[in-house]
Amino acid sequence: MGCLMKNLPHEYYVLKIDGRVNSTHRRFMDAVRAGLQLKNEFPQHDVKVRLAQDSSEEVMRDSVVH
Repeated sequence: MGCLMKNLPHEYYVLKIDGRVNSTHRRFMDAVRAGLQLKNEFPQHDVKVRLAQDSSEEVMRDSVVH
């Protein structure tokens, strides 16, 4: 039968502050939670969560944390 997890795409979410990578997360909600905590602590900084894939550096989606 095999493992069902092998068929899922290898995606991860990158948390950026002012254009610099701060951390990576496997789940979107974990990245957003960390981004909201940082935005609360440093409201003057630009905090973004990006969806990226392991095989390329191309950004698939961009979310701004307000």
